[in-house]
Amino acid sequence: MVSPQTISKGSCSKSVETKADFDVDRYSGRWYEYEKYPFIFEFGGKCIYADYHNLGNNEVSVFNSQKSKLTGLDSRIKGVANVISPGKLQVRFDGFAALAGPGDYWVLGTDYENYAVVYSCTDFLGIVNTKVIWILTRQRFPGDDIVSEARDLISSNGFSLTNLVRTDQSQCE
Repeated sequence: MVSPQTISKGSCSKSVETKADFDVDRYSGRWYEYEKYPFIFEFGGKCIYADYHNLGNNEVSVFNSQKSKLTGLDSRIKGVANVISPGKLQVRFDGFAALAGPGDYWVLGTDYENYAVVYSCTDFLGIVNTKVIWILTRQRFPGDDIVSEARDLISSNGFSLTNLVRTDQSQCE
């Protein structure tokens, strides 16, 4: 059984290092979700990808898409991310998801051409927090060397690899 979120005691750490020379233009484009910590908003999803585009003025358009494993129906959500410092973005989604408020989207590292590792943490009154880490790739089925580099980045930042769950990218369009 897979937990719907990774929950820890205490507050989110603000000392997580992000990509210091983050370049929004190079990051723009399509990213496929390869692995992630379980995330409630993607529960039952497959064929997950995200498109990002620089809007200027430290804003990035966000378009996320996934297919339901149960119904086969596509679901999509749009939003805007604000770059608050190098590698640190804050995303606000449209519609019902806006009620959750903005969420952290911190790029721990990327080579822009093959992989990105993204971290998010939500704090609940300093008592508990939920963490999500994503490995995103430019190809739906990346090579093992690309995945290994992304996983090494996660480990070097002190995060566990055991919580990662592979995203089903089979039988997509």
